Amino acid sequence: MKRIAYLLLLSLLVMGCSSEPKVKYVFYFIGDGMGVNEVIGTNLYNQANGQENVNFTSFPVVNFITTVSANSLVTDSSAAGTALASGVKINNSVVGVDPDGNPTPNLTEWAHAAGFGTGVATSVGVNHATPASFVAHSSSRNGYEEISLQMIDSPVDFMAGSTFLTNRGSGHDAAYFEHKADSAGIAIFKGPGAIANIDLKAPRVLCLSAKVEDSLPYAIDRKEDDTRLADFTDAGIRYLEARYGKKGFFFMIEGGKIDYAGHGNDAATCFQEVNDMAQSVDLALTFLARYPKETLIVITADHETGGLMLGSGRYEMHPERLAKQHACVDELTNLFRTKFFPEGQPFKTPTWEAVKAFFAEETGMWGDVQVSERVEKDLKAIYDQTFGKGGDRNLTEENLYSTNFQIVADVVRALDRAAGYQWSFGSHSGSPVGLYVTGACAEEFNTVKDNAEIAPLIAKLAGYTK
Repeated sequence: MKRIAYLLLLSLLVMGCSSEPKVKYVFYFIGDGMGVNEVIGTNLYNQANGQENVNFTSFPVVNFITTVSANSLVTDSSAAGTALASGVKINNSVVGVDPDGNPTPNLTEWAHAAGFGTGVATSVGVNHATPASFVAHSSSRNGYEEISLQMIDSPVDFMAGSTFLTNRGSGHDAAYFEHKADSAGIAIFKGPGAIANIDLKAPRVLCLSAKVEDSLPYAIDRKEDDTRLADFTDAGIRYLEARYGKKGFFFMIEGGKIDYAGHGNDAATCFQEVNDMAQSVDLALTFLARYPKETLIVITADHETGGLMLGSGRYEMHPERLAKQHACVDELTNLFRTKFFPEGQPFKTPTWEAVKAFFAEETGMWGDVQVSERVEKDLKAIYDQTFGKGGDRNLTEENLYSTNFQIVADVVRALDRAAGYQWSFGSHSGSPVGLYVTGACAEEFNTVKDNAEIAPLIAKLAGYTK
């Protein structure tokens, strides 16, 4: 597959783009939180662990773009998502509405109006900020119920995500919106088996996880029966090609949990999420191999998350040390709780040696990864604050998407530093992000410098606008 894609890319480098629209199929990938260092860091991680580089880093067009929103030099996902979807800068926390309160027309609306098929897929909630930016218009990114109803009423042909996120206290759960979607004539398919056999003739399709979860599991934690972003991508391609193969389609796919891992300062999990999105890119590349003169693949990010640095103080890196981490920081917290706070049993204070043995097994720290005296002293202090006399057994650290034991979060960050990766904080940064493009008219993106320039250019090349 890699060799075929590479030869294709070489041939596409010499292909020009006439003034007439020649792009028929558009794949638009957004790695939420996927800054430049997250991508380069993933390549270093892959090289150290015998894996190939991320496929899109060898695209013929590799560029860097800015991500500022209308009211901040550091954007959130809804403002960046709207800029990527519509070419309009809006304020943070708003979806598809400009600073004057006007709805911002977006790529799915333009494509639909021009007769093209449309699809939106994500590894997080189907009505989360990024997918919502391509479908809805709301004064708040957290207006999940309003956004859900707009998505159900929209003409988007194919939608996919873990579930419908809901506003707590409203009395409505995800099942309520699934019922609304079903009543609107949308065919619903849940779980890998059903998604693999979707009705290609259905007027509209919604694919969801079969499990009750706000997002798909991290790749590092995935079990055989878990739904994957690639399941959504494969189903979307088959469905859109079956219904709109002659006219063409627009398909946005978001790797949403790269951002979650950045908020959690969890490098191994972050890198596996980048690789996970790359598996969906492979499906698009396979499609490109069939229609090389008519397919455009654009990959970027809404922003960077976590302020990831390559290098942790020494002039060296050891990415191979991350290979022993077997679960994300959230799941490590669950495992830690199960082991040391067994439900229904009297609490027994674990020894420091038992805690170290746990982390040696689950992360490699104190196992294959040596721990310096200074780092051990710092981590032992957190152990004492948690389990010592008068300690707080609920000593936790909260990030945007999860709450974890402080000692678990600190051990994961210490492992990252030992591998040569260091996080600045647990939120978004204003760093530029990458833009990776291949396929028909790819060279047109060489001059793109800001996220708001992408959507109008896609619309022009695909003929969505007059």
